[in-house]
Amino acid sequence: MFMTLYAAAEVRLRALLASDARDRGEGPVPHIVLVAIMALAAVAIATAVWGIAEGWMDQVPTDAPAGPGGGAP
Repeated sequence: MFMTLYAAAEVRLRALLASDARDRGEGPVPHIVLVAIMALAAVAIATAVWGIAEGWMDQVPTDAPAGPGGGAP
């Protein structure tokens, strides 16, 4: 019985590790799905950076303080 299991495992491993089965092109996840996931991640990162930048810009003062002469002439 052990020899049968060993032989079955060996045949399966040889089939999985064979050079002709190794290069099949696309993997289990198609290329377009990976591109869509990367695009969604890029949009999420851009949105986060945009929000952080807007929050930072809201903290920047918009009017300058009066100068030593008391302001503009």
